[in-house]
Amino acid sequence: KAELPITLNAIRSQQFRWNKGGAENFQKMIRKVLRSRQHSPGVKLNALVHLLNSTMFLNVMIMALLSVPVLFIKAQFQHLSFLFDLGSIFIFSTLIFYYCYWFVHRTIFGSGIVSFIYYTKRFVLFYCLVIGFSIHNSVAVLEGHLGKKSAFIRTPKFNIKGSKKNINQNKYQGKKTSIYTLIEFIFALYFLFGLYSAFDLNTNGEFWLIPFHLLLFIGFSSISIFGLRKTG
Repeated sequence: KAELPITLNAIRSQQFRWNKGGAENFQKMIRKVLRSRQHSPGVKLNALVHLLNSTMFLNVMIMALLSVPVLFIKAQFQHLSFLFDLGSIFIFSTLIFYYCYWFVHRTIFGSGIVSFIYYTKRFVLFYCLVIGFSIHNSVAVLEGHLGKKSAFIRTPKFNIKGSKKNINQNKYQGKKTSIYTLIEFIFALYFLFGLYSAFDLNTNGEFWLIPFHLLLFIGFSSISIFGLRKTG
């Protein structure tokens, strides 16, 4: 049976390989897909979406970075507020994401109220942690698109099966605090500032990005705290 990563460094190394590999596959296959005469435009579009799967982390990272300045821009240029209101339509992508996983969950565990509450709590936690990995995964995606070569770092395997083995004895387990941990902590502070700014701007505040900034703050702070506690 396959062993799921049980440490932060193990997850990082696995996610880095997967997401960089996804970007490399895009660079390798996209021309063949677009030039193919054997496939319809619909099939090509579907292939394009799949090949760009890992690139979503780069999009999330860019959107997150710009979200705090956007708060100030909207507060300064009130006559453009309708443009920002139109942007709220993108929340539907999150709802679609939520429903897709709920469809699978209810098929296995049922669709009762207890199951729904359990799923929703887990989904929010999952969503926060995925966002928290967006910096590390964005670097992997960029390296893949730019063709940068890097060492193949194995995902540490521990085979502990509930025992109390010392996971730090594994030679593939990193011993030092990752630079990403520091960057993620800085990003957590950045989005905490975004939450503060929502209440500080204007007399009525700018609350429309609070859910997004709250997810970002929880995600980056959680990953950075895990990194500080579990490394070494």
